[in-house]
Amino acid sequence: MAEFQLSKISNIPLKHARILRGPHQWAFDLTNKCNFRCLHCFNRSGENYIMKEELKDNEVLKFIKDVVKMKPFNFCFCGGEPLLRKDVLCKSARILSEVDSMVSLVTNGSLVTNKIAKELFESGVNNVQISLDGAKAETHERLRQYKGSFELAVRAISHFREVGVKDISIAFTPTSFNCREFEETFYLVRKLDVSEIRAQPIMILGRTQLHLEELLPTPLQYRELVKTITLLQEKCGPGIIEWGDPVDHLIRFRTLAKHCVNMVDIRANGDIIPSPYLPLTVGNIRRHSISEYWDAGLVRIWELPVVKEFAEKIQSVLDFGKKEEGTPTVWFDKNIKLDIIDDNLFKGGN
Repeated sequence: MAEFQLSKISNIPLKHARILRGPHQWAFDLTNKCNFRCLHCFNRSGENYIMKEELKDNEVLKFIKDVVKMKPFNFCFCGGEPLLRKDVLCKSARILSEVDSMVSLVTNGSLVTNKIAKELFESGVNNVQISLDGAKAETHERLRQYKGSFELAVRAISHFREVGVKDISIAFTPTSFNCREFEETFYLVRKLDVSEIRAQPIMILGRTQLHLEELLPTPLQYRELVKTITLLQEKCGPGIIEWGDPVDHLIRFRTLAKHCVNMVDIRANGDIIPSPYLPLTVGNIRRHSISEYWDAGLVRIWELPVVKEFAEKIQSVLDFGKKEEGTPTVWFDKNIKLDIIDDNLFKGGN
């Protein structure tokens, strides 16, 4: 593939890119296998094609050993349900904790016992996010499609707190049938002493596209939810509720931060992606090590016109659901495959 012609950049961001030995923030799908079939799952965990290509345990550990050379600030194990691969997760966490990295885990909580929570904590997992999508079992389980999942999530919070995990957050996905329960959910998890509750507009990706009529809140419901969040923030103080924007990084990375992006996403099959919301792959750690990709220009991946072109198509969460002829549908079709090194996308790397 011909080399992309990049515009000239200022000396300041280029200098910063060269100083960074590696990303500060990492998100790694340890597996896309899952014991749930949540109606809104953006990457179709339990059903997508990535499951057939996942890294083996020895490949995961080889990757982690390369990562620690880059001294990450935070490394997050995502999924799927990462605890389906608990043993390699714990081995990886021990390696990461040796360089004082924060080790984070995103889980549905269903497999967490006090013993497993203790094992995770002692392995180095010190930041946990658990999904809780309502104040009542029927609401949470309508979205999660797993009987008993509400009680299991609540118990998981308690188990992690009991063994010493201090940073426990809750992810709440707004839907047409749970927005009114946000305040009640907030007070429930505050009693459980969670550090933060996070919410953002539902992403029209993956299985959400198949259940859109049932799931998508109305504009009025969103306005009422944001009003509730604002009032709770005024009452309880800042820092407890985070209202996120899934589109934010697609705008920020292609504009203000395009010359020096200090985070990276890795799929369960080793694919390196600029964003899990774009149908584009820029390398695979089975072909080259992550440190080689970083040195070859991964830090500047958002300078590439093809990355910016895909990102520019998404201006709001509603754009996630738009389909374009000739463009893969993320998490349904296989990504467009590029490789920073093999395709010589950046002449001279950093």
